Amino acid sequence: MSSALRSDVSDPMSRQPLQTTAALAELTAFAAWARSVEQLCDLIDSLRPLAFSLGLPDPSDTAWHGQLFGKLRPQASREPLLVAAVCGGTNTGKSLIANALAGSVISRSIAEAARTRHPVASLPQGLASRIDLAELFPGFTPRPWSSADDAIGSEADGSENVLVWREDTTGKQSDRLVLLDTPDIDGPLRTNWQRAECVRNACDVLVAVLTQQKYNDAAVREFFAAAGAASKTVIVIFNMVEWPQQREKIGGWLATFRAETGVEPVAVYAAPHHSGHAQAGRIDFFAMSECASPEPSHRQAVDHAHRRADGSTDVGASLSDFDFDRIKVRAMKGAFRVVLDSHTGVEAWLDDIQIHARDWQQAQQLLANEATVRLELPTAPSEIVWNEIWQWLEPQRSTLDLTVSACYRFVVSRVLWVARQTGLAKSEAEQREDFSTKELKSLKQALGDFVQRLEDACQHNGRLAEMLRGVLVDPDRTAWYADLERRHNNLPIVSDDYQKFVRGELDRFSRANPDTVKWILAGLNVGAVARPAVTVGLFVAGAAVVPAAAVTASGLSLLMHSVGDIVVGAAAITTGEGALGLTVVGLKPLLETLFANWSAERGRVLAETLQGVVLGGRLEEINRLAAAAARPEVAEARRLLLECRQKFT
Repeated sequence: MSSALRSDVSDPMSRQPLQTTAALAELTAFAAWARSVEQLCDLIDSLRPLAFSLGLPDPSDTAWHGQLFGKLRPQASREPLLVAAVCGGTNTGKSLIANALAGSVISRSIAEAARTRHPVASLPQGLASRIDLAELFPGFTPRPWSSADDAIGSEADGSENVLVWREDTTGKQSDRLVLLDTPDIDGPLRTNWQRAECVRNACDVLVAVLTQQKYNDAAVREFFAAAGAASKTVIVIFNMVEWPQQREKIGGWLATFRAETGVEPVAVYAAPHHSGHAQAGRIDFFAMSECASPEPSHRQAVDHAHRRADGSTDVGASLSDFDFDRIKVRAMKGAFRVVLDSHTGVEAWLDDIQIHARDWQQAQQLLANEATVRLELPTAPSEIVWNEIWQWLEPQRSTLDLTVSACYRFVVSRVLWVARQTGLAKSEAEQREDFSTKELKSLKQALGDFVQRLEDACQHNGRLAEMLRGVLVDPDRTAWYADLERRHNNLPIVSDDYQKFVRGELDRFSRANPDTVKWILAGLNVGAVARPAVTVGLFVAGAAVVPAAAVTASGLSLLMHSVGDIVVGAAAITTGEGALGLTVVGLKPLLETLFANWSAERGRVLAETLQGVVLGGRLEEINRLAAAAARPEVAEARRLLLECRQKFT
């Protein structure tokens, strides 16, 4: 620990003007950091849903979250009030002690255990009109005090976190001191624990009420150990003891408490058991200076406590006489230490996000390697693409060429009619029906293969299995295939989108290769008269092979290729348009692109089925989680932490 950090714990209660001036300067520095604290809180809030999706536990239960959101955010830029809370386990007499410190009955004390449901705050006169209590105590709904029974509450209050408040009626409470009575820290209601923890986070001073029975319980140890880790100033009161007979035993109990919690109390008091005094609302506190922190300055603070004639101490008056600035600085620095701890603070939470994101990156890579959709389509009906090309060329062709082509198409159509009648050829409708049947079979086969590979991948990756458990556990997959068939039936052989795509590609080709288009048109005109004698020898091997994966909007890759070679010259024979040589520069890649995108459109129905009824949004979710560590909010949060750490040290 640096000397700058040690200085704040050397004398939290001594009233030395020079040190108080230094403390005021440090409080001003905290106010200057308020903007960074606010930004850090906003970033954490924005990352919280992502962290939950990654499987991280709720950070609200962590110590750093309590100090950042419950201490630093609401208090860094606010007037430096000293918040002190009376805390302890069930049946320790907390409410009675809180009333004694406040100088009036703010919370009813009853024999039944765990009856205090809500914290009760005694405020300095006029404070309620100066500040927003909901901001000072985040998570609580402030409610004005009406009676001492307010803290007990009722079942009707439900889970609402209520903070009952009343301004000091004695006029003795310091104008900077807020004193609270709290619910039990170990009672049967977990909600009460959480309320006490929220108050603890906001506190600068904790008055630990212990008894012979309640000084070493697990819940007590855990609660006050967290306070010690955050450098809260702790005052210990051993209540309901036999005084002075048990003085030595109290020392032993305190030694155990200190060893188990790491707390070094600045003052220790014994409160003797006296039923008559308790019924009258009076408690006597006897200082045990030998049990307080061994540092001389702490002893000095106890020695200067307010003592009565009978030797007891007015602890309430002593609280109001503390050096508030130094204690406040100590608590604020302690909160920052918890937040900035590289092993248990915000940085560790960001590291967990990165670690969990790396797990999803591995799942993402496995999915890409093992569960890619592999779709083998049947031979594409090449006349589909060629018809679109001829329709684009038609407005540019000569009258002679069009007339001869029409005659040629008529002759060829009669020849094909005879062939179909004799069984040598199929009609266009029959050919398309055959193609559609084969295509649907290929799509269903690809769906089945993909699901099988998906199951295999889940066997090797727990993250994938977790994400896809709801998809793959249902053995009835009839709906998947029915959806695929419906989408396939609704897909036109040539869609409007594909027609627009073809024309756009041809327009671009024409602008980039005007001489080629002129050559094609000239060739059609010159060869029009002799066209019936043209030998069609135009063959493009694999023209419909998709050269790269077709990527859908969901990020699903379809690796498709056509079964067999595509004889694009068949389109010329069927339509009577003759042949075009592919030796012209750029024509072959153009045709490959046109065929590839037609095939990609056919295969996209499978992607839509996978996206719509099989996987849903799970692929996008996997991609989102895999990219979590690269989120700009993570980098910005780390930058702010570094900035705060540099200022802090």
